[in-house]
Amino acid sequence: MKRYLFLAGVLVLLGVGAFFAAPYLALRGLAQAVERQDPQALERYVDFPRVREALKADLNAALVKEMGKTQDPFAGLGLLFAMGMVNTLADALLTPEGLAALGTGMEPGEAPPEEARKWRLRWEGLGRVFVHHPEDPSTGLVMERQGLRWRVVRLRLPPP
Repeated sequence: MKRYLFLAGVLVLLGVGAFFAAPYLALRGLAQAVERQDPQALERYVDFPRVREALKADLNAALVKEMGKTQDPFAGLGLLFAMGMVNTLADALLTPEGLAALGTGMEPGEAPPEEARKWRLRWEGLGRVFVHHPEDPSTGLVMERQGLRWRVVRLRLPPP
């Protein structure tokens, strides 16, 4: 009987260890995919359709909010042009080069892919973590548990 209790205790400890190690392993794989600039490997760690739609919604909401602050009649025309560029901006950020530049203050393509090695992980709940660069802890990636794996589901950008 003691052997079964010991075995059950070991299994519980292994399960808890695996639970808390999983996002760190996913972060390591994500950083390696960004570093290698491998879109196929990145697909395993990023839910691109969900991230793209959330990013477009966030950028459009920020533009509308800024529009509400101005009284310029030409600002509406500027908003139309800016909303057209949101898709282009979202597509530029959702590349290995764009992800490597997150939180560094550099433009996509300027930041060396090795910057992804510096990413840090902060827990926001049992099924959600925030991945950020140490230089900018407000900008980064939100990862959620999807079954047994972790995937990026949102880009968190600093307020405008």
